[in-house]
Amino acid sequence: MDRANAFLEFGDFTVDVRQRRLLRREGGEPIPLTVKVFDTLLYFVQHPDEVLDKDTLLGAIWPGVVVEENSLTQNVSTLRQALGDAPGEHRYIVTVPRRGYRFVAEVTPRDAFSARPPTATGTSIAPPSVDSTAPHVRARPRPRHIAMAIAAIAVLAVVAFTFMTMRSREASAPARILAVLPFKPIVPAERAESLELGMTESLIRKLSEIDGLVIRPLSSVRRFSAPDQDPLSAGRALGAQAVLDGSLQHQESRLRVSARLLDVADGRQLWAGSFDEKLTTIFDVQDAIANRVSEALRAPLSDRAARGPGRRDTEDSEAWLQYANGRLAWSRFTEPSLLAAIEYFERAIARDPRYALAYVGLADCYAILGVFGMRSPHEVFPRARAAVEKALAIQPGLAAAHTTLGHIKVQYDLDWSGGLAEYARAVELDPNYAPTYHYRGIVLATRGEIERSLSELRRAQQLEPLWMAPRAAFGNTLVYARRYEEAIAYLTQTLKLDDRADNARTFLGRAYLHSGQYERALQEFQKRQALAPGSYADVAQALALSGRRQEALAELDRLLKLSRDRYVQALDFATIYASLGETGKAFEWLERAYEDRSTNIARLAQDPTFDAMRADPRFVALVERIGFWKRPL
Repeated sequence: MDRANAFLEFGDFTVDVRQRRLLRREGGEPIPLTVKVFDTLLYFVQHPDEVLDKDTLLGAIWPGVVVEENSLTQNVSTLRQALGDAPGEHRYIVTVPRRGYRFVAEVTPRDAFSARPPTATGTSIAPPSVDSTAPHVRARPRPRHIAMAIAAIAVLAVVAFTFMTMRSREASAPARILAVLPFKPIVPAERAESLELGMTESLIRKLSEIDGLVIRPLSSVRRFSAPDQDPLSAGRALGAQAVLDGSLQHQESRLRVSARLLDVADGRQLWAGSFDEKLTTIFDVQDAIANRVSEALRAPLSDRAARGPGRRDTEDSEAWLQYANGRLAWSRFTEPSLLAAIEYFERAIARDPRYALAYVGLADCYAILGVFGMRSPHEVFPRARAAVEKALAIQPGLAAAHTTLGHIKVQYDLDWSGGLAEYARAVELDPNYAPTYHYRGIVLATRGEIERSLSELRRAQQLEPLWMAPRAAFGNTLVYARRYEEAIAYLTQTLKLDDRADNARTFLGRAYLHSGQYERALQEFQKRQALAPGSYADVAQALALSGRRQEALAELDRLLKLSRDRYVQALDFATIYASLGETGKAFEWLERAYEDRSTNIARLAQDPTFDAMRADPRFVALVERIGFWKRPL
């Protein structure tokens, strides 16, 4: 196979050889791969249908380096997952026992002229090049062609002028999308992950003040924190035109930082710098990096809503470190990690009582504990409200605080208009803050405005391409709209991007459940490793609807006993009793669910679980008390 081909197509995918990207042929969505996993794929598609022994592959992928065979095995496993192969299903890569591997899919080469590659949203496309070194051959014009030649020259002159003008404008225009990649340790054995991610988040916030730029948020970039991560591959996966890549080392009171700004299209280094300072001057380092990036992109820093010029979130480096620890713990999204995050945020606040972001972090932790059923909403939401109101008293123009307050008003107060007003204010302050669109999309779905909901969730995905929450919510909206086949297809695709997204897996299981595929639903529910809203009821409901009543009752009894030791949402019990056909008990628990603000009570009007109860006056009265603005589906 000619290795000079620009694109290699197989199955549902295209390999962009020059830009080192794996794309979906339908829509051009980039699939993130580490450097060595992409090298593995490229070698496979350049040698299709050949049995490649392991020594050959190791030598090609790690030339001149001795590595364990397990590294190759892990690469192949990761690649199979990225291509969507289920365990035991080898549509693309077949293991040849005692030999190696064979790439069995048909590979079709395409050059840059015979096929246009799929283009992902936000990626740059280089303009055509002009070969100025080609020899100029002067032909003797014939008289009858003189007029045509003059016209052609005029056209060429206009085209050349337009092209040069466009190139000049491109050279002076700032990149539209910038990704700040997680800082890496200079010395891997001395890694300080919270400090690395804290530096990354701080720079994301500072660089978001550049007019005309969209900055990829921490939740999207943090997966690219591996020490061997290729920054250009990460930038392509994130749909960015430029990436800021850096490393740091913290020794006692010293901080060493290096950073570089790269153009994703051609790999050019736009700026690079290094700093060796005291830890107490970390904010000066952050300011210096932000200013150099701004200058390199020819994009001036602007004052942002109610943030005075040069204002910092805190001047206390120890408070900042505690906040960074809190955000790292928060991002792990488990009950123990959220409780640990609360302690870190409280320490940050103790150091700096006017640290508005730390109050928002505290509010987010309490709200998540309530939404995911880890704690009673009555226990945690008042604390969340107190924290976010403190943040807004300190910094009224903080978009994240308005978004969190909107979430509290919707989820706990069932105050739809108040929540939407907070979301609208957040969009005014920061139109690129993805959680606002995520939460607003959920509210619109609750009101039955499905297409508007999906539009908001798409916007959240555009801003954070690799964040799974809006993707899961998109699929869940389809479930509540009874569009089960669409939901199954969409959520299956979402899990191919990240099979650890338990929220998406929960909603996929419910799509199977409500479409009558009970065994498939149980399979998905049993794969989960973490709680999702309402997830205590899922297994018992699937057993009840599939006719396995005794097993469902046993599961119900287990949950009733569990609820003596920890909080279990009342709506979970209402769901199980409704599925068992015990309407009286279902209504009893629905009343409790309204009182305890169970997470999904707001979507009662759309929930297929309660279809048989819709005509009951008790159901209609409860829906009206919840405050839905539209009739049930």
